Amino acid sequence: MIEWRWFSGWTEEEMVPRLARARTLARNFPEVSGEMTLQGGWSQVRSESVLGRESPGRPVPGGLFERAQQVLETFDFSDPRIVAWHFSAEEPMQGRTVLLELRALGQQLRYLCGVRVGDTREEHDEVYSVFGFSFETLHGHIEAGREWFLLKKEHESGEVRFHIEAAWRPGQFPNGWSRLGFAMVAPRYQRAWHRLTHVRVRELALKHPEFVGQLTSHGRLAHSGHALGTAPVQFFAQRAPGRRETQLEEEIEAMNRGHGLRALGLGVLAGMRSMSAPALASRWLTKTQPDSEDRLARTLAHPWTPRVLGLLAVGELVADKLPMAPPRVAAVPLTGRMLSGALAAASVTTERQRGGRLAAAALGALAALASSWAFYSLRRTATKKLGVPDVAVALTEDALLAGLASRLLPVSEHQAGQATLSPV
Repeated sequence: MIEWRWFSGWTEEEMVPRLARARTLARNFPEVSGEMTLQGGWSQVRSESVLGRESPGRPVPGGLFERAQQVLETFDFSDPRIVAWHFSAEEPMQGRTVLLELRALGQQLRYLCGVRVGDTREEHDEVYSVFGFSFETLHGHIEAGREWFLLKKEHESGEVRFHIEAAWRPGQFPNGWSRLGFAMVAPRYQRAWHRLTHVRVRELALKHPEFVGQLTSHGRLAHSGHALGTAPVQFFAQRAPGRRETQLEEEIEAMNRGHGLRALGLGVLAGMRSMSAPALASRWLTKTQPDSEDRLARTLAHPWTPRVLGLLAVGELVADKLPMAPPRVAAVPLTGRMLSGALAAASVTTERQRGGRLAAAALGALAALASSWAFYSLRRTATKKLGVPDVAVALTEDALLAGLASRLLPVSEHQAGQATLSPV
C-alpha cells in the first residue's frame, strides 16, 4: 500500500482500516541481511553515538539505559517533521505493524507507507546489556530495506551507546514524479532523519524525562513524535555541521550510486572503445558475482569470458591506431558500440529491479551513441584543426578510458559491498 497527499495528512479514522490492511502485507524485498550488499544494489548507513553513562553493572532501574529503551519502544525517536509513526500500542512489539507518514517539502507533501518490526533483541551477559529491534518495509513502501536500532551498555564503564544500521534501496512509487523527487531529495532527508534520531534519543532520555514512555493517542491508535526544540531539518541534512551537532562518534554512508550511473559510464566507454565496456563488466562480474543465478551475469562471469573480451579489447586498441580503421560513427561500427554499451549496462543491473535492466540497456546504448559522436568530433578537431598527431590523440583517449574504467567498477567495491549489516 502507498498513498500520497498534498497539504494534509490522514485522520485517525482513515488510518485504522489502512493499518489493518498493512498487517496483511508482506515485506517488499526477498533478501536476507547477508545479501543486502552494495554490489547487490543496496545503500548502507551506519552511525553510533554515546548517550552518556550510568552506574556500572546491569541497567539501573529508571537510569539512562532504561529511559532510552522506553524512547525506542514508543518510537518517539523519530522526528515528526520528517516521519510520524502511527500504530496500535496493544499489538505486541514483535511483528508490530506501523504506518509511517513521510513528510517532505515543509510537511506539505506526505506519503503513507507500512513497516513491520522484524527481529528484536534483549540480552544481558556479564559484559554487556543490549536492547533493540529492526524494521522491515512492506509492499508499497517507497523504500525497500531493513533498519536496526540498538542500545548497548558496557557494564564495566557504565557507558551507554546508541547504534543505527540500515540497508535500503528505492522501493515502489505511486507515480513518475515521485520517483524523480526521491532521487533528488531523499538522501538529504535520510541523512537528517538519522542524525535527528540520535539527537532525540539523547534529548528525551537526558533532558525530557517527562516525555519518556508517553504516547500521544486520540483513540484507537498511538502516535509518536513529541516536538523538541532542535535545529531545522535542513541543518542536519548538511554533511559536516549535522555530524558535530549530533555528537556522532561514527557515521558511514555507503551509498549505492545506482545502476543508472554505471549504465551511463559503460555506455561512454563503449563509445570510446567498443570492447572496453563488456570487458570491464565481465571482469567485475567475475570478481563480484561468480555464482550468479542470472543467465547474462553468469555468462559474462565465466572464467574464460574476461580473457577473451580482454584480448579483443587489446586488439581494438591496436587497430584504432591504424590508418585503415573505419570511423566509429559509420553505421556498422556505431551500431556495434551501441549494442556493446547496452549489453554491458544490462549485465551489471539486477533483474530484481522492475524494468531496471531494460532501462539500463537503453541508457547504455544512448550513452554509447553520444560518446561515439563526441569523441569522434573531438578527435577530428584535434587532428584536422589543431594539427595534433592522430596517435597522440588516440593515446590520450586511451588514458581517459583507463581512468574512467578504474573509477566506474573498481574491484574494491566488491570488498565494500560484501560488508553486510549485522546487529552488534
